[in-house]
Amino acid sequence: MNQPHAPDVRPPGVDERVEIDLSAILTALRRSLRWIVPLVVGAVVLTFVILQFVPARYRAESKVLIETSNIVYPGDVRGAEEERALLDTEGVASQVELLQSRDLMRRVAQRLDLASVPEFEAGSSSLVREMFVALGLMRDGDSNTREERVLKVFYDNLEVFRVDGSRVISVRYVSRDPELAARVANAVVEEYLDLQSSVKRETTDIAAASLEPQIERLREEVQAAQKRVEDFRSQNDLLLGADNQTLDRQQLGEIGTQLSDARAAQSQAEARAKLIRSQLGGGGSLDGMQDVLNSQLIQRLRERQVELQARIAELSTTLLPNHPQIRALRSQLDDFERQIRQEAGRVAAGLENEARIQQERVASLQATLDQLKTRAAQSNDDQVRLRDLEREAAVKTTQLDQLMTRYREADTRRNATAIGADARVISRATVPLEPFSPKVPQTVAIAAFVSLMLSAIAVILGVFVSGRAFVTRVIESGEASASRAAMPPADAAGSMKAAEARAVPAYGAGASTFSYGWSAPAAVQPAAAVAAEDDVDEVPQDTGDAPAAVSGLDGPVAAPASPRPRRVAVLSVDSDEISQSVTFRLVRAAAEEGVMPLFLEVRPDLADPEAVPGFAELLDGTASFAGVIYRDAASRAHVIEAGRRAIDDELAQNERFEMLMEAIDHTYDQVFFDLGLIDDSLISAQILAMADQVVVASGGSPADPEMEDAMRMLEDQTGAPVVVETVSDGSRERAARADMAA
Repeated sequence: MNQPHAPDVRPPGVDERVEIDLSAILTALRRSLRWIVPLVVGAVVLTFVILQFVPARYRAESKVLIETSNIVYPGDVRGAEEERALLDTEGVASQVELLQSRDLMRRVAQRLDLASVPEFEAGSSSLVREMFVALGLMRDGDSNTREERVLKVFYDNLEVFRVDGSRVISVRYVSRDPELAARVANAVVEEYLDLQSSVKRETTDIAAASLEPQIERLREEVQAAQKRVEDFRSQNDLLLGADNQTLDRQQLGEIGTQLSDARAAQSQAEARAKLIRSQLGGGGSLDGMQDVLNSQLIQRLRERQVELQARIAELSTTLLPNHPQIRALRSQLDDFERQIRQEAGRVAAGLENEARIQQERVASLQATLDQLKTRAAQSNDDQVRLRDLEREAAVKTTQLDQLMTRYREADTRRNATAIGADARVISRATVPLEPFSPKVPQTVAIAAFVSLMLSAIAVILGVFVSGRAFVTRVIESGEASASRAAMPPADAAGSMKAAEARAVPAYGAGASTFSYGWSAPAAVQPAAAVAAEDDVDEVPQDTGDAPAAVSGLDGPVAAPASPRPRRVAVLSVDSDEISQSVTFRLVRAAAEEGVMPLFLEVRPDLADPEAVPGFAELLDGTASFAGVIYRDAASRAHVIEAGRRAIDDELAQNERFEMLMEAIDHTYDQVFFDLGLIDDSLISAQILAMADQVVVASGGSPADPEMEDAMRMLEDQTGAPVVVETVSDGSRERAARADMAA
């Protein structure tokens, strides 16, 4: 094939655009209603029936407001930090956890005697439960104590949460008995308040009793520590500089900090490099390596991997795992993984270099630190001793102050008559009148909506995957529209038809004698008429009023009626170029009628240095569909070239031939085979035998002897309808000029 891709011969101002065909999507949805509606109705009925067997459950709710107690005792002054710790988000969250504590639930269970309520008997046996226990999917509840079973049921039905944007805590309990739900919710809140008050009093008594002996002991220790500090300072004449440190000590601190940072950086770089090397050596995954993931090259390779994996998943729905296209995609996936590991190796090398740099820095800082240590060694012992004494005195003084403050506060609370809780009830639970679950209307509506949406999504995805959701439209720029508007009506109409004629075929400007309506006969255009039209610098007009006929062996042959032929074989008795020109014209005409056609070239041009892999490589298994299919520049049709080698008889008898034909028939609505110049090769005989329509392309009169012999042979051997397409010399010259311009 002289041109790997079909030439784009659109006229100036004319372009094409691929759009989504909403009408095709709506049509597919409308056709699918016959099974979508029963599916939705079945889902609704099934959901409704299941909900009838679900027992009704009631939910009661009580609310508590977290706030400081109104009673302020003498000496009980709370600071801003304590108030914030109680009322902020973390403080309220802590109270929520307290409301769900096992101790509180145990007190509520004992208060209401929940162990005697049948609903809390969680150890009841059933056939399904015993089967799950035997399989190890469920824990045997009989091995737990009765109290643990009650607390488990209690915890499963209790819900405690903070109301958004407030300090209110909501306590909800769900039960089959509405009165029991209200009693449990109120009991949880009451026990929570009682627990807070009792815990406060107990904590205060214990704190006050334990602080008295500690205060006396610390007072004596503080006095002794302060005396030792003053005596040591006066005896050794130690004077302090800025920040209570000497210059050597300040430098030692700075160098030590830098040395620690350098060692940490060295260790981190070595560890990261070692981890990457170990993963590369062991064949492990690099997804968790942050240094590897930060590489832009690896990010791009990962994106390509994700695209290939999605492509493999999409093709796996229609192709087998050993299909050439899937194997080619997997090969690309492995190549990307190899590139990622190579890049990861470079990242590891960079980290190792960074570790060596940090190692040199550590050595330099260590040398400097040793020098400073030598200078500070003379006064170091005295300063260390002094700091120890000062630190000991300061610690003991701070401890004494804290104990004195806490003792005074604890003593005040201990002498109080009542201690209030840091919360109050703002809403008590009442007996619910309507069940909380199941919500039949909402659940049924959700089931109907989900089933409807899933069905619609499945239909729409099917339309997109099949390609029926896309349509190619020819558009004109403003200049072309304005120039045509300025023409006289007759010229404008002729210009429109000429633009359409130029936008479709890439070869042969003569009128096509091949009709896709398959309902009216077509006549072969005489060579003289075509030659006469070549002398006029116009594109031939569409003779819509004159029915065309197809020239057969003994005269006009009527084109077959519907349905459209799936496989059309095109050959020539003159040259390969004429066959190729006619095939392109027929393919583009079929694309304009809304079908998805394929141009399949069989005869390769072995002298073409720019030949690309094609049909021959598909047959011998060295190429996949993704590597040989191209898009026609002038239409939505796809093109598969012949390839770089001739298709001999051995290759034609390959078992892959039938598999490739089945795959092509499954993907495309119509296939056009360009057989080139007629010959006696096995591949041509196979394609002619399977063709539904045979088109003979001729550059002369359809009644010449060679044409008659070809028609007679094809009618005898194929048994398929045979039609003739005539292309004049002038048409071929204009097609060649158009190809050169493109």
